[in-house]
Amino acid sequence: MRRLPAREDLPVLRRGADRPDRGREAGQDPGAGVIRAAVVAVCAALVLAGCSDAPPEKDDRLPDLTLAGFDGAEDVDLGDFTGPAVISVWASWCGPCRKEMPVLEEFNAAYGDRVAMLGIDFQDTDAAGARALVEESGVTYPLVTDELGDINGEGGFPLLRGLPYVAFVDEDGTLTHVEAVVIDSADELVDMVDEHLGVQL
Repeated sequence: MRRLPAREDLPVLRRGADRPDRGREAGQDPGAGVIRAAVVAVCAALVLAGCSDAPPEKDDRLPDLTLAGFDGAEDVDLGDFTGPAVISVWASWCGPCRKEMPVLEEFNAAYGDRVAMLGIDFQDTDAAGARALVEESGVTYPLVTDELGDINGEGGFPLLRGLPYVAFVDEDGTLTHVEAVVIDSADELVDMVDEHLGVQL
């Protein structure tokens, strides 16, 4: 039997993918890439989570607030108030309100049995002046006070900037439309009731 001659041990050469330091510069921390990848993954997850959140639904109902009756009248719980109705937001310091309130009373006298009226005396600290305006205007529809402005930006009310405002409330207590406007005639309000409440008078 012929034996093969013994081989000298040769150094093992690694190349390509067999080399443990392939793709890494000398002195580079092997953990740095892992940390960077983790940070990128977390940031991507946060961005995706933010994008997937649906915007909050807009509340278009009357706020769940109880407002004191004007000059000792009965309180009104807006959360239970339903229409069809027109809400007027006014104050004694509001010049245009003085012109509008007799028009609203004219509408109320003609159509109050079909479309209710409610007036909110808003952020008004002059109780005597408010009483005088009501008497001068001959207003007979229900009035409440909101001296602190609690309705401001609540429920379907926007942030009220300037007066007067008019709001339309349907049978479910939903505010179908709120607008800063001076109503010049009862006929104008009749048209707005038709447009925003679908009630033909």
